[in-house]
Amino acid sequence: MHKVDRTTVDMPEAGREVAPPEAAAVALTPMMAQYTEIKAANPDSLLFYRMGDFYEMFFEDAVVASAALGIQLTKRGKHQGADIPMCGVPVHAAEDYLQRLIRKGFRVAVCEQSEDPAEAKKRGGKAVVRRDVVRLVTPGTLTEDTLLDARRNNFLTALFAAPQVKGEAARLALASLDISTGEFLIGDVTAGELGGELARLAPSEIVVADAIIGEDWLKAAAGLAGAALTPVPKAHFDSLAGERDLKARLGVADLSAFGAFTRPELAAVGAVLKYVDLTQIGAKPALLAPRRSGPATVMVIDPATRANLELMRTTSGERTGSLIAAIDRTVTGAGGRELAARLASPLKDVAAIGARLDAVGYLVEDGALRVTLREALRAAPDIARALSRLSLLRGGPRDLGAIRDGLAAAVAIRDQLATAGRDLGLPSELAMIRGHLDSPALALRDNLADALVDEPPALRRDGGFVRDGGDNSAMQHTAAVQKFSAERKIDAAGRSR
Repeated sequence: MHKVDRTTVDMPEAGREVAPPEAAAVALTPMMAQYTEIKAANPDSLLFYRMGDFYEMFFEDAVVASAALGIQLTKRGKHQGADIPMCGVPVHAAEDYLQRLIRKGFRVAVCEQSEDPAEAKKRGGKAVVRRDVVRLVTPGTLTEDTLLDARRNNFLTALFAAPQVKGEAARLALASLDISTGEFLIGDVTAGELGGELARLAPSEIVVADAIIGEDWLKAAAGLAGAALTPVPKAHFDSLAGERDLKARLGVADLSAFGAFTRPELAAVGAVLKYVDLTQIGAKPALLAPRRSGPATVMVIDPATRANLELMRTTSGERTGSLIAAIDRTVTGAGGRELAARLASPLKDVAAIGARLDAVGYLVEDGALRVTLREALRAAPDIARALSRLSLLRGGPRDLGAIRDGLAAAVAIRDQLATAGRDLGLPSELAMIRGHLDSPALALRDNLADALVDEPPALRRDGGFVRDGGDNSAMQHTAAVQKFSAERKIDAAGRSR
């Protein structure tokens, strides 16, 4: 626990009122007036307000956060004759506290300084440094490795209840986006299939129209999946906006290359992309091409059967002792996520099942290739999550290093598969993988290798990550990574599990 040297005040008694920020704008210091204004714009989130080396919280946020985190509640000044409650967490330890708050169901608005203090001083001695919310942290919009499980996706799912057609079963459209990897799944289910589909996807957060947030069937399905429910205005489920935004994000004029999406599905797409824009304050995560998902492509397993099979968790909720824990011998986080997705989503297509078995059989027979591929994969960082952070302008030197090392590993794997395929030919699954690695952005790899030290620090402010004589142009490397991200979108079209 990080203790803060401030004067301690008693915890408020149950029912005791703490001056609400929206009522506190009168007779407050300029800094506290700024805080209350920003808090009023984010009423449903705890506000992490940056002050030097701490994120501070005041009023009711401080009371709630201090209890949730087990940190000291202090005070800063008075309002209407009463002490203003305050608590804070060090910036260097913020991710740990964010993780604990998110796991307890809170949303957090992160507020940073948006101007140099020297500029504020030019406006007068009492001028306050401008601050803005740079991000809303919610269960479905995490990107930091410390907040995520490396071996499972972290889906944000938008669910849209399509207007029911007379004589037909009610259908629900789902758009699921993992912004930490860019994976994007779209599909629809009947009401009876919803529980099984959500249990399969295991989203961390489900976005729904505020009009249905209280429906018992919805709360039951979300509860079985262990997902937080977040209401948004019904207007966010706009199919025309969803189609337009998806085209813009993919850089295409037509979506037919990615599948035929219904209006309800595009409405769900619109809601999930709108929610990401709002929580990321306009920053755009790297987005892979969308893939169709759901009962049409994979087997639906109802939540009770899935739980009893203990595919991903035991009946007590632990990974240890589950089927995935028993068979997972993957050497990368991305491989662990892929294995988990395949285990949770059994295929129904006989040809696709056969293709997978052919690839597995080939590697079982060729032990030498299997060993060399595993060694090459051990050197591959989690390039998908590094790329997502960089695209959101949240990455650091180590993420650039992950792109460099991931591309180098891709070249090694491509060459090993090419050599193996000269003798007997590769099965279709392995041949497809080798084909995707034919153009592994060698220029970007070389640029990053020339510019970065072998082991870059995690944070840019730590310095020392540019090699002596290397190019220090962060803008150049960011643009190159963004270009790599754009090329990666179309490369994923048509792939399915």
